[in-house]
Amino acid sequence: MGRAGVVGQSLGGHTALLTAARHPELVSRLVLAEAGPQGPDDDTVGMIDRWLGDWPIPFPDRDAAAACLGGGRVGAAWAGGLRHRPGGWYPAFDRDVMVATVAAAVGARWDDFARIRCPILVVRAGDGVLRTDEYARMRRHPTVTAVEIPEAGHDVHLDSPQRWRTVVRDFLSLST
Repeated sequence: MGRAGVVGQSLGGHTALLTAARHPELVSRLVLAEAGPQGPDDDTVGMIDRWLGDWPIPFPDRDAAAACLGGGRVGAAWAGGLRHRPGGWYPAFDRDVMVATVAAAVGARWDDFARIRCPILVVRAGDGVLRTDEYARMRRHPTVTAVEIPEAGHDVHLDSPQRWRTVVRDFLSLST
């Protein structure tokens, strides 16, 4: 099996980070979007739980879901992940499982981050959740290339898809 470029955003970024740190033989390049090794603020898990708890489930249709979930590309993307069941549209995940997964998976991982030897692209959204101090510390890693996309929010790939594609494509196409 060969090595691959691994891309992760948010919780997927934490998974990608751990994969690169603990299985370097699998990862040739790592892209972390709105994800870092610091771990959540004290209330991150509670905030996610409250946000998911505020969803008016079931949604009557995907358009109503998209509007409720932020509208635009972001709302449409979240609504696109819903599943139809009798009575309406539901998330494809269980809220309690999602909250427990975030609580268990997201913690300070600076030692893991320091072990990564492959090239790393860190993408921070101007209106996202990756904290300035964490981003600055990540930039000190010897293999990091850091890019900020100021016009984007946490779902940077949805908010600024063309810039996202260009940045990721250029990074992944570099020879090692």
